[in-house]
Amino acid sequence: MAILDVDVHHGNGTQGIFYERGDVLTVSIHADPAFYYPYVWGYAHERGAGAGLGANLNIPLPLKTGDDGYMRAFDVAAKAIDAFAPGALVVALGLDASEHDPLAGLAVTTDGFRRIGAALARLGLPTVLVQEGGYLSEILGTNLTAVLAGFEGAR
Repeated sequence: MAILDVDVHHGNGTQGIFYERGDVLTVSIHADPAFYYPYVWGYAHERGAGAGLGANLNIPLPLKTGDDGYMRAFDVAAKAIDAFAPGALVVALGLDASEHDPLAGLAVTTDGFRRIGAALARLGLPTVLVQEGGYLSEILGTNLTAVLAGFEGAR
């Protein structure tokens, strides 16, 4: 199994649970923790420990990264997921990477969320999407719809 966290914040809880396990790949694409919460986790050098060494991948992004930069990071994540060859994918679907999010960590547009959804589907894995992040914003529902439409359109 692989877990891909696309929330603006590092998936530190997920990383902590699986950090020493080699049977689950955890990947988190998030705003650089040197400048954004949670500050103390989510750095690229955190690769796992013991049996989990190499099964943890953090992809921190510069603040205000938009669609193209985000999708380049997604391509890195996709290559790692493909190489791990999991039987299934769980997506921690945070929508707070939005350009309209009040905490303004990243700058993904609604079309960018559609692209993320399509890229998730193109991984070709049985996939569970768990919507777990996003703050009050008038665009939140639109961005969720965009992810789902992108996913469905690329299946």
